[in-house]
Amino acid sequence: MIKLNWKRLLIAALLLLLFLLLLRGLFFACRAKEAPPYSLEFVSEPERMLSLYLHREKKSVNLELEEYIVGVVASEMPASFKPEALKAQAVASRTYALRRLLKGGCSQGCDLCSSSSCCQAYKTDAELKKTWGGKYSENLAKISEAVESTKDEALYYNGELIEALYHAASGGYTEDSENVFKAAEPYLRSVKSENEEGSKYLTSSTRLSRKAFVKAVNGAWPSAKLKASALESQVKILSRFESGRVERIKLGEAEATGRELRGLLELKSAWFTLEFTKTDAIFHTRGFGHGVGMSQAGANGMAAKGAGYKEILSHYYTGATISR
Repeated sequence: MIKLNWKRLLIAALLLLLFLLLLRGLFFACRAKEAPPYSLEFVSEPERMLSLYLHREKKSVNLELEEYIVGVVASEMPASFKPEALKAQAVASRTYALRRLLKGGCSQGCDLCSSSSCCQAYKTDAELKKTWGGKYSENLAKISEAVESTKDEALYYNGELIEALYHAASGGYTEDSENVFKAAEPYLRSVKSENEEGSKYLTSSTRLSRKAFVKAVNGAWPSAKLKASALESQVKILSRFESGRVERIKLGEAEATGRELRGLLELKSAWFTLEFTKTDAIFHTRGFGHGVGMSQAGANGMAAKGAGYKEILSHYYTGATISR
């Protein structure tokens, strides 16, 4: 007759139970990764977390990549824009963020920050509720759908993430990257952007008094020696890029680039003409922003005419491809 060793049987049973529990945990972990929930407050996957410095709150937070992209799209593009334009913005913003992460992150000591002057604009859930008011749920659902439907998609050129620059409105033509920044990127070429009709940034004007204009220019370039009474003869646009933006401008005895003067006077863009009245200097500008990459107004215009987000991205990022 066989004598049972109950201690050994009990240990074996416990080991089997632990093994089954381990398998069950792995199964549900994989299932969770396949179908992430979507809102600004969902539980995130640890391996996709990033640190974000919030300038207004002066603190850093940890959040998931796609959650971050929702806050960026909500800040960088109006929720009233067409869904396909929002999708294009989601892919561009995700690409920009990933490239920034791969290059070492933000100067604030975090992976990214909430400032458009450094990384990309970002608003927290509380800020969006304040901004959107009664349209919070509707707008959040619309933008979340745009982000979710393009999840994990990014723009590449020759197998590398591109510098997915974008701006509010081009005014009719985007700009070659080397005319604004240092690098001549093959995917950041000047293209026609003819669907910006109705954009509040298509054309605009900035008015300065003659004295204010002279003070600003002479302060930045003392050698200019501008005089408020002689601006008509002292100021002249010397050259333009093919896009129409000012390349160089004569300012008395000094010269500057259109980009430099735009930055000094906080003009909407470097695509401008100049008019002098008895009292003022008036800059008539086209577009809003540096003009490189995707025009958000143009993207919305293309979407309104039936273009999908992939077509929009292909138009503004020459030769780039979308991959997961």
